[in-house]
Amino acid sequence: MTEASMNYEVFSREQWRKLGSTDTNVADSQLTPKVLDGLKAFNDQISLGEVNAIYVPLVDYIKMEYAQYERTRQARMNFLREEQTPSPFVIGIAGSVAVGKTTTAQLLQYLLQAEFGNDEVALVTTDGFLRSNADLKAQGLFDRKGFPESYDMPALLNFMDTIKDGVEEIKAPKYSHDISDVLEGEYDYIQRPKIFIIEGINTLQMSPESPIYLSDFFDLSIYLDAKTDLIEHWYLDRFVALLKQTAESQDPNNYFYPWTQIPFNEAVQQAEEVWRDVNLPNLNDYILPTRERADLVLHKTVGHVIDEIWLRKF
Repeated sequence: MTEASMNYEVFSREQWRKLGSTDTNVADSQLTPKVLDGLKAFNDQISLGEVNAIYVPLVDYIKMEYAQYERTRQARMNFLREEQTPSPFVIGIAGSVAVGKTTTAQLLQYLLQAEFGNDEVALVTTDGFLRSNADLKAQGLFDRKGFPESYDMPALLNFMDTIKDGVEEIKAPKYSHDISDVLEGEYDYIQRPKIFIIEGINTLQMSPESPIYLSDFFDLSIYLDAKTDLIEHWYLDRFVALLKQTAESQDPNNYFYPWTQIPFNEAVQQAEEVWRDVNLPNLNDYILPTRERADLVLHKTVGHVIDEIWLRKF
């Protein structure tokens, strides 16, 4: 198990489960196994027991932080003697590919919407700010997709600045995992929510073009952590599941279609090479070093079970 730095107070799963509201049980609410299955990312694993043990206390913690955020903004407004535009409370979620960021983000959105209202909690991924495949190929960066230089970081920083400015409506570029590319000219429109969640492998990284960290705009940051060999296993397991799904659909436009046209063992071998040559160096050099910048770390073990929660002391 990875050892937390001295900056964090470490809670076991059982210790964390006992925190927060004692009368809240998501398993008794509208979050049925069927609904939960719809919230989790493809081939991910999560149970109602995990929700009650980890995410219910986490939502209580977020509600506490949000209330403090609102008090601080009110105090600032009183000090400056001027009205301030409402500004969303921003939650950033980081971690490696295949570690379960999407499931955590979508589940938190669902649970927070139950508390604040459906229109008051928005979710965006940083995938939409990747440079297009055509652009990456033209710049000789396609094999570096996912690395810091493959993102349009000025656009992403400007987007976050607009979010915190409280602009009434903003648009977020869309990305398709089916074709593994941005959808040119397509956007999700966001109407100034109370809580804004952004997830991606690069949410705690500094921009190569700017001294500003994306997390400078966050009010709470969460890092999903696990041993590297487990993450590799989850990555390859997801690849195989996607390969089988694409083989059944036989959609030639799907990103994984070319791998269905070669022997299975050869396809898996290529996925192993992508992990070794792309995802592993990106994790070790750019993603994992940002873990210590997170306010809260959710440490996972076998089966995506969260066994430890690290909460920043200061």
